[in-house]
Amino acid sequence: MRIRHLGRALAAAIVLVLAATGIAVAAGSSSTVDATIADRDGDNRLESAPGDDYLRRDELGTRTGTRPGLGLLTFGQLTDFQLVDEESPARVEFLDKVGPPFTAAYRPQEGTGPQVVDSMVRQMRNAVSPVTHRRIDAVMTTGDNTDNTQCNEARWMIDILDGAADADADPRSCLPAGLRPTSRRVDPNSGIEGSCGTVPDGSLYDGVRGGREYYEPDASDGQDGPGYSPREAQNEAEAQRSSQVRDFPGLFERMNEPFLPAGFGDVPWYGIFGNHDGLVQGNQNRNAALDAIATGCVKVTGLAGPPPSAAGALDALVATAAGGDPALTRTVPQDPRRHLLFKREYIAQHFVTSGTPEGHGFTADDLARGEGNYAFSPRAGVRFVVLDSVSDSGGDGGNIDDEQFRWLDAELAAADAAKELTFVFAHHTLETMNQVASPFPPGDNPAVPHEPVHIGETSRESRCPDPAGLETVKCLFLRHPTVIGFITGHEHNNRVRAVPRGDGPAEGGFWQVTTASHIDWPQQSRLIDLVDNADGTVSIWGTILDHDAPPNPGEGVGSSTKQLASISRELAFNDPDADNGEDGRADARGGEGDRNVELVVRDPR
Repeated sequence: MRIRHLGRALAAAIVLVLAATGIAVAAGSSSTVDATIADRDGDNRLESAPGDDYLRRDELGTRTGTRPGLGLLTFGQLTDFQLVDEESPARVEFLDKVGPPFTAAYRPQEGTGPQVVDSMVRQMRNAVSPVTHRRIDAVMTTGDNTDNTQCNEARWMIDILDGAADADADPRSCLPAGLRPTSRRVDPNSGIEGSCGTVPDGSLYDGVRGGREYYEPDASDGQDGPGYSPREAQNEAEAQRSSQVRDFPGLFERMNEPFLPAGFGDVPWYGIFGNHDGLVQGNQNRNAALDAIATGCVKVTGLAGPPPSAAGALDALVATAAGGDPALTRTVPQDPRRHLLFKREYIAQHFVTSGTPEGHGFTADDLARGEGNYAFSPRAGVRFVVLDSVSDSGGDGGNIDDEQFRWLDAELAAADAAKELTFVFAHHTLETMNQVASPFPPGDNPAVPHEPVHIGETSRESRCPDPAGLETVKCLFLRHPTVIGFITGHEHNNRVRAVPRGDGPAEGGFWQVTTASHIDWPQQSRLIDLVDNADGTVSIWGTILDHDAPPNPGEGVGSSTKQLASISRELAFNDPDADNGEDGRADARGGEGDRNVELVVRDPR
């Protein structure tokens, strides 16, 4: 059932008329209920588009009222920033051309991640729920906040969400003392000018570009790699995509300039582990050889041959760097801020903060164990349970080790006894919490995996208890009736799935809510309202937010974070690997039932 809010259509029409006449429209705190961003005319440029009405989904409960009930809690979900040091020698961009499973190794927009996150913080900080008219009580980040476990990436993330770079005043910072920020600005640049025998040239950017392999924003003629040209016909011939990646001269320099982040101020935000926060390139344990590459002078630019699998990619990187073949490597400025963090070190950085709460959910016990699961109550009658779904033995899929699984069972039992409505948060979805055995050799990650491990589910059709042996995470959730929502990321798209407890709405269940990433199209987040309908049901209202940068960045490149974020969104839409709904690809925005939704569920109380 579609639920139409009065005034939405009129507001959207006004926005579209103003945009069509060239009058700037302030993004403010509007949501995609009012208007969204899309390529409406097929020209590979983005513009304002009509918003989405709420779609009521009642697979897990049927409410009788015609108006939303009492708002209990409003919180934001941010996920998959993958803030990337795009100049780091630990990157493997050259594998992108190999194809699956390496198609996310390089993105033309990847260096603009800090500006995108800052623009989303502004939007979410100012957001007012169209349903309850409440502002956010808290923000949950569901993992992959960094791309490659690097210290500088972690500091960018924390300082952008805090709104201040305070690591200079705290000896616990993972940044070396002489390289800590000296102002409240975030500096997204890396590489120390003149180090490793390089000649200082005054340029901020030392990463990959052009050379008929990558995007070249300054002079595309003969320089852009397959799929990165501003010419649609060329991209169709070379990459089978109808994209147009237009030039933005000076982009790589501008995106590396310091900026003052907005931050969440007094609004509490919480950290959650994703595989890219706990594993190098989101796949393999940190070890001394990989750390030496990340902080060193040798940049691998290619391999003698493609690795046979994702498991062999980083091993091949180490071997090629050690070989020093000038045809496959080059010298780049080094930077100790690129130190690859152990999980304990990553957790510790959340205590070096000007935001709230200290530790951002992580506890002293998490710090001691090197694991990131915790629980808290954001308000009376509601419990949040956070899982660390990283497979510590490697692989991009997730799992829950037996020790954490038993802790989770106890937390949910306590919630049942207290009749608390419960949301569980993790990076991986049930479908991607599937890592049973590691494909990698042991690293030096101090977090030792516990056996056995529990996966999300054996199949979507499986009944509980699971006949395969160990109880799955899905079956555990269904065994505890107070679980009404499972909030996840990882898949880089908007998707909502009903997980029923029985054969009809009367038996309830829980909703799995997955939200799109910031690194890829459509660069969206989600506002979530918990509403008591006072009729034996509660509703989880999900509202999609675009970040506050305008749809079209215009020509040229300024230094404002909004324009850089706008450029990023356009590049993400035109990335030859983008799931943008064109050229036979799915659209990461999802369908109507995945975006602005009312998710009704039987009240377990």
